[in-house]
Amino acid sequence: MHMAFIGFGTNRGLRSPSRLQTGHAVCRSHERRSMLRMTQTRIGHGFDLHRLEPGLPLILGGVQLKHDRGCAGHSDGDAVYHCVVDAILGALSLPDIGQLFPDTDPRFKDCASHVFMEAAYEKMQQRGYRVGNVDVTIILERPKMAPHKALIRENIATLLRTHIDNINVKAKTHEKVDAVGENRAVSVHAVAMLAPNEEQNDSNSQQLVGSAPLERAESVTSSLLGVIGQRVSAIQELTLPDKQTPCPVQRLYDTVEERKEADPSSSWTAKLFSKGHKKIAQKVGEEAVEVAIEGSARHTEGVVKESADLLYHLTVLWASLGIKPGDVWSELAHREGTSGIAEKASRSG
Repeated sequence: MHMAFIGFGTNRGLRSPSRLQTGHAVCRSHERRSMLRMTQTRIGHGFDLHRLEPGLPLILGGVQLKHDRGCAGHSDGDAVYHCVVDAILGALSLPDIGQLFPDTDPRFKDCASHVFMEAAYEKMQQRGYRVGNVDVTIILERPKMAPHKALIRENIATLLRTHIDNINVKAKTHEKVDAVGENRAVSVHAVAMLAPNEEQNDSNSQQLVGSAPLERAESVTSSLLGVIGQRVSAIQELTLPDKQTPCPVQRLYDTVEERKEADPSSSWTAKLFSKGHKKIAQKVGEEAVEVAIEGSARHTEGVVKESADLLYHLTVLWASLGIKPGDVWSELAHREGTSGIAEKASRSG
């Protein structure tokens, strides 16, 4: 641990008893903060069960399935979304979905359940948490869920603003036992692990650990090292475009590549690929126009949402043409330091 001080002082300073005590104090502070982070991780469990009745749509995880019956409920009856919401609320020690969105409230009659997912995400954000991972188990006799699990994962990840690798969906039958096994009901279990947001975690750590001078010094040092790490990561993303990076656009591109070979009937991404690159290019143009319209009206929220749609369709176009994000990063790096006027002149020449 004392080696950490070599960059900040001389060997003479390291031999000083007071400096050694300082090192131990900082180490103890770091250990207390690590323990604090561990205790802030929260886990919640959700369960939901719906009767299946003829003539109703069967919607699970935002996907409407072909079936002769669907979930009876006050809202759209999406048992998967309801279950995930309950797991998140449980992790936050909040009332369950039935208390927050009661079936006696006419506002929620036939309501699309993604509204409840958005509300759960907002409550999670307000309390300083993000999704660590979510594991869902759907118990349904029929129809078969295997063709739809990928899209359900994608939908949940999108609504909870997390990477698709943090979402897992499993499906089982009930071996013809009880109402679920007789295809008269569907049940779902979900477990959600929530992790603290880094900024919130650092703020809480400083408040609980205290404001002693040594601990403040350690906080400043950690912040400086964090800034250096961010700069190094940014440089790596530009100079090493072919390597896997945590860049959100790269993660989006990887997800698009995963969905490319999926069933077009259950994946919007696969459906776009099935229509060919010309249709994809047309969608990019449409989304760009939407961004321009929102920008002209100074609708900042609209610009943000339409920009996300544009980036998504742009990555689909890249993938359809064999272009990787690293190719674009390399072009940006090549243009760095060149004025826009000069760059355009070089292309026109």
